[in-house]
Amino acid sequence: MSRSRYPAGASCGPRRNASFLRRLGLFPAVLAPLLLTLAAALPARPAHAEEPSPGAPAAPGTELDRLVAEALARSPDLAAARATAEAAASRVSPASALPDPMLSVGYENDGTGISLGEEPMTRLTFMAQQAIPFPGKLRLAGEIAAKDADRSRTAPERVALDLAASVKRAYADLVEAREDQRLVEDQVETWKAIEEVTRARYTAGMGSQQDVIRAQGERTRLLQQRARDAAAEETALARLRALLYLPLDAPLPTTLRLAPGSLPELPAADEALARALDVTPELKEAALAKERAGLSEDLARRQLKPDLVVSAGYMNRGSLPLMWSAGIGVSVPLWAGKKQRPLVASARSEAAAAAAREESLRRTIEGLTQQRLVRLRQLAEEAKLDAEGVLVQDRLSVESALASYRTGAVPFVTVLEALSTDFTDRRAAVGRLADLIRARADLEEYSLTGSPSSAMVSPAPPSGASAGSKM
Repeated sequence: MSRSRYPAGASCGPRRNASFLRRLGLFPAVLAPLLLTLAAALPARPAHAEEPSPGAPAAPGTELDRLVAEALARSPDLAAARATAEAAASRVSPASALPDPMLSVGYENDGTGISLGEEPMTRLTFMAQQAIPFPGKLRLAGEIAAKDADRSRTAPERVALDLAASVKRAYADLVEAREDQRLVEDQVETWKAIEEVTRARYTAGMGSQQDVIRAQGERTRLLQQRARDAAAEETALARLRALLYLPLDAPLPTTLRLAPGSLPELPAADEALARALDVTPELKEAALAKERAGLSEDLARRQLKPDLVVSAGYMNRGSLPLMWSAGIGVSVPLWAGKKQRPLVASARSEAAAAAAREESLRRTIEGLTQQRLVRLRQLAEEAKLDAEGVLVQDRLSVESALASYRTGAVPFVTVLEALSTDFTDRRAAVGRLADLIRARADLEEYSLTGSPSSAMVSPAPPSGASAGSKM
């Protein structure tokens, strides 16, 4: 058979399988109807054009976008991070304000008795003092506080990115588990037909009892696989409900189907890298920390300059003429060698450390982004081969095995091997499409740690994969 006979996505449903088997000639009276039943049990493959685009970048208003928006709106962690950022922003104005003035009241008495208004040196004094930092100190303090506020704003960004990626990964787990359960149901129907075929052949003396027992064993193992897939669905549901802050029994229907179809458009490497460098909160924070360190060094240098203190006073002498005073003073950095200059050196070292950290983060982001793009391309290439080659070839192999078995050219185990390979590859294809969603979430999380789903894990073979083992 030529590959072009079944182009990628072509329908290979029960009716075509049955007509294909009929064209091979007359069947034995017992085997023919059972093989037709087996062929009819094989799941049909819908055309690719009718399938959704799994793993594609979510368009506004999609199901996944809605879930992410709900998680962001309900997250107390995000609300706490935003409140902390607002608190830091509220400290900007106080940092650049003048120190509070000092008011004082004093009384000086000449003699032993109260002599206000009688003795010229007796007076009631009201004093006011205001410290005025050296020009530029308040401005720099305000700018440093503003940088701290900007750094605090990167925390909500990180929380939001992590939360969105977690929702996307949990969603991928959920749709994968549900798609796997559909595949198991396909296997159940197929193995029912296989058991009927083996039982009829054994009754007619055309097969062995081992074939019947093997078919029954595969059906039993399907119950285990069904339980694993149901548990995977419940686990994903629990994780997604927790991220969305929903009740434990809240329904979460999904519309996305992980079936071979049109693949998502992958981001260009240069665009993805530029966006990663622009969006990653840790890199933003490092750049702001470097700028803050430079301001701190400048402020530390200005601490070597003297601050001013101005004062004014009013002295009441009762019936005698009043007195007043005005004064100005400066702070003397007498201990600069032990106090101010070490702070300058400390600020200079912090600035150098911040610059080095920014460069290190930049290199880390570049490397991780390239790794995530490689994984995306790998998964997309494998998914393309699934849709255009592997799954089509598996289908042809099943049909060829059925036809050869009819003529007695191959034993029944060949049919079992072909069916097992077909189901195993279909399950692996579903896993790759789910991995595409997870890998895209890893890329858009811009995490500085290894991506949670970056490790390449081979999907576990479904029940029935053992059909190809030796009998």
